[in-house]
Amino acid sequence: MVFVVLIILKYITELDNESDNVEVTRSVTVSETDRLWPEKTEPMTYGTCEDDVETGSCSSGEDLYDARICVICYDEQRNCFFVPCGHCATCYECALRIYDEENKVCPVCRRIIGKVRKLFAP
Repeated sequence: MVFVVLIILKYITELDNESDNVEVTRSVTVSETDRLWPEKTEPMTYGTCEDDVETGSCSSGEDLYDARICVICYDEQRNCFFVPCGHCATCYECALRIYDEENKVCPVCRRIIGKVRKLFAP
């Protein structure tokens, strides 16, 4: 019986050694002077583009926040807030869509929404 156990252990160690000896070769050559980042950086835009990226008429994230644009549809102005958290991040139509869903959570803080209240600003 001991002899059978020793043969099994020897077989297992040989399998482990075979898997350790497998070499994976990569055809990537890297030197110490290669840059980690590419030299030319691609401009990334965050927000909406009314015309074209080349014309530069895109609004940045700060412009969207300052302009009080809805963070869901990016079309309408923010005109409501969520109760109890008080975040004003969406237009009334998007807020009602969120509120009518099964998972009624604020898109900013993920707290459960109790009510949606419309803002009446001049």
